[in-house]
Amino acid sequence: MSLGGRWKLHSAGLTLILLVFPAALYALGFTDITDVAGVGDRGHGKGVAFADVDGDGDWDLYVSNKGGENVLYINDGAGGFVAASREAGDRLDDAGLSMGSCFGDIDNDGDPDLYIVKGGRYEIEANRLLINEGGRFTDVTDKAGVGSKDFTYSAAFADVDNDGYLDLYLANYGVGARNTLYRNNGDGTFTDVTEEAGVGDRSWSWSAVFSDVNGDGFQDLYVVNGRYPAGEPNHLYLNKGDGTFTDVSRTAGVDDGNWGLGAAFADVDNDGDFDLFVSNYVGPNKMYLNDGSGIFRDVSEASGLADEGWGKGPSFGDVDHDGDLDLYEGDCKLANKLYLNDGNGVFTDVADRYPALKNETVRTKGTAFADVDNDGDLDLYVVNWGVSNRLYRNDQNDGRYLKVRLKGTVSNADAVGAKVRVWKGTRLVGFQEVKTMTGFCSQAPLELHFGLPGTGKYKVDVVFPSGLTASGTYNSGQTVTIVEGN
Repeated sequence: MSLGGRWKLHSAGLTLILLVFPAALYALGFTDITDVAGVGDRGHGKGVAFADVDGDGDWDLYVSNKGGENVLYINDGAGGFVAASREAGDRLDDAGLSMGSCFGDIDNDGDPDLYIVKGGRYEIEANRLLINEGGRFTDVTDKAGVGSKDFTYSAAFADVDNDGYLDLYLANYGVGARNTLYRNNGDGTFTDVTEEAGVGDRSWSWSAVFSDVNGDGFQDLYVVNGRYPAGEPNHLYLNKGDGTFTDVSRTAGVDDGNWGLGAAFADVDNDGDFDLFVSNYVGPNKMYLNDGSGIFRDVSEASGLADEGWGKGPSFGDVDHDGDLDLYEGDCKLANKLYLNDGNGVFTDVADRYPALKNETVRTKGTAFADVDNDGDLDLYVVNWGVSNRLYRNDQNDGRYLKVRLKGTVSNADAVGAKVRVWKGTRLVGFQEVKTMTGFCSQAPLELHFGLPGTGKYKVDVVFPSGLTASGTYNSGQTVTIVEGN
């Protein structure tokens, strides 16, 4: 038989395989590309924050270290990163004790500014705010009035009053510490409104995450607390829309009293509301399902997520593109876990299939998903303590995704707080919210990444914080930018 004949037979056989086993081409897999990408920082890592610092359309990376220099890595768009901390502005390589630093466009000029969180040297080191001016950062802490000298563990930006400017919340740690809410005045300055807002939690706080849990258009606040050995209750503050919050932790069913470190909101069952995962350092992790009104039900055992490791860094993302959100959790004791969602809110740990992801015997801190190579699937960055951080490339490469980027005009420029629904006909296949910090000391890109159950056309509905809406129909495999009011 000629070579051409053999190829025809082989080609026909390959076509048969494609028809019968299409999913085989898209089996989930990860490749460790840390060394190739040049992002294996070996500091005492705490936080990871992604943003498009230089405006070139790909995701850059900032690593916060508790001891040693912080690192800003600029994505070169060709599979690698360049360390640019010292060249990019005022002491981005800050060599103090940094924790959960955070990006947010506080002046609505279209580029991400940076708040560097300092902790561990109470009344010695102040947090710092740096304004991004075309990819170069300038320290404006004193003018802005946000140079807190509390032991801040993490910070989060959110527009809590829907006035079009990002406000700032600090989760502070230690005896007598009070968390702080700064209102953005819109002129480059901030005002401490903690007391009137009613969010001055005096627990030992490790992280704070925002989400609209009751669907009223205002960002609510969940604070994760704990101290050894007994822990402390976490707090859910409901935003009343008038500049004040109400503590509804107990009535909402989320006042977990274990020693918590991280938390993340995500619609794990695709029913159109935001559920809550709490990662505990002492005590079992918690998974709470939202009934849509901000009342939660503990489904930790039934969901398969009641692990009792030393939980820290939870991150949600659809890594296998089946239309539901999976969960990666950093663990500070045994091994990290990758939980795949079966579509009904039940999770199975499959980390044994991908041993590199486990980081066994390593103290993992923050984690975040981001499509760093713009190939349409979610890659994973893991921050480790005292050993090399790791970057894992997702090799899904199946085209079953939509990436949605939003630009606010009436709302804040980052559209933080905007909600996006993706539909296949009348079936909701994804519901996400633009947020800054999530998990533990971590910030994923503001781009919303939707894995899809198949290729074809999907409808996208957007509700901006202002209340303005937008809708469109798009083919899978696209990155879509939607401008408010356009």
